[in-house]
Amino acid sequence: MLPTKPNNPSRRGKSISLLLIPLFSLFLLWCVARSADDSLSQERTILGNETFTEAFPPELQTKKLGLVLNHTSVLAEGKLLVNALQERGIRIHAIFSPEHGFKGKKEAGANVQDDRWNSIKIFSLYGKTKKPTADQIQIIDAFVYDIQDVGTRFYTYITTLKYILEAAAEAGKSVYVLDRPNPVGGQIVEGPLLLPEYESFYGSLPIPVRYGLTVGELALMMKGEGWVPPQVDLHVINMKNWRRRFFWEDTGLGWIPTSPNIPTPETAIIYPGTGLLGALNLNHGLGTLNPFLQFGTPWLDTKAIIQKLRGGSEFGVELESLTYTPRSLPGKTLRPPFENRICQGILVRLAQRDRFLSIRFTLELIKAIKELHPGKIVVYRDSLNRHFGNHLLERYILDKLSYEELLREIEKDEKSFLEKRSKYLLYD
Repeated sequence: MLPTKPNNPSRRGKSISLLLIPLFSLFLLWCVARSADDSLSQERTILGNETFTEAFPPELQTKKLGLVLNHTSVLAEGKLLVNALQERGIRIHAIFSPEHGFKGKKEAGANVQDDRWNSIKIFSLYGKTKKPTADQIQIIDAFVYDIQDVGTRFYTYITTLKYILEAAAEAGKSVYVLDRPNPVGGQIVEGPLLLPEYESFYGSLPIPVRYGLTVGELALMMKGEGWVPPQVDLHVINMKNWRRRFFWEDTGLGWIPTSPNIPTPETAIIYPGTGLLGALNLNHGLGTLNPFLQFGTPWLDTKAIIQKLRGGSEFGVELESLTYTPRSLPGKTLRPPFENRICQGILVRLAQRDRFLSIRFTLELIKAIKELHPGKIVVYRDSLNRHFGNHLLERYILDKLSYEELLREIEKDEKSFLEKRSKYLLYD
């Protein structure tokens, strides 16, 4: 038998080291990429209005501008956009304000009158007219749109943007959209598409309830899909340091309540789902300090509901029983559902925002109420169908459609929209 050749420890160690070199290099590359990604998330998002004021478009230097603004139209430093532009000698000839008014203090649905800001005329787009008139447009050369949205279809600011694009196309005017973050992120898409027969000022686009686009991306999609006249001269001023996975807290920006009942970024995330409850005989937190974060009725068995929803952990939320009485709150809500009546309710606390699916959670909630309180849910048909976008939820509540069929139809619409929107994305 031939003698066995002894192992050479030093040689074996050297070969292992050589094998580790490429692995270590890959690890270093991963660390560098991860570090770059983390450093980006730590840098403040630069808003479109900051780029617009710092590198003002040369073609607008001598133009008369009409600004579409409200109280959220500020630079990150807190300066009003209109002030920043005037300091640079830019000619502002008109301001157009959406629902809730230029100062954002009018209750939902309240008419807003024309006004003035210093020497500038403010035309209300939530009063006698919701679309700029020919006379109003005549005094300007271009529109500049800078309003913070919440990423939910049934929110009137995006309909105002649609009407601005239509009016501009008809009058041959340009529109500059100063892009802003979607506070509920750019990845999650939820809910059915809006059908044409349910279009209203509260929802005018064939998009899901939670659509995951920035306002600039949505404007591009309106034009590209022919939802507004395709000849409109649209310019989007991009943000910097924004990623699709970002929620508002990731931007490094302070939150300005977009309307009286969206006081926090957390409210914006939950609103796409619980906003639907206003079309049923439920109080959805209006008339309280937690609009859309709590809900209830005088007859709700809250402990049984929470048990059916397994405490909310599967949805990334925590649920807590409470008793409350909705009150009229001037400047926020007048005559809330079940005003001055004691309600048994549930408070929702967001625990994992990237896991929370607002529509799915609300559908499970409605299912639980339906099973525990047979015949108790009342549907306000027109409102529900306009908010949901079709009649499927109404049919489920009225036992004309199974829950599984409802989910299948929603998932089909979500998949279709994700494919369609891909060519309009401006950010990774």
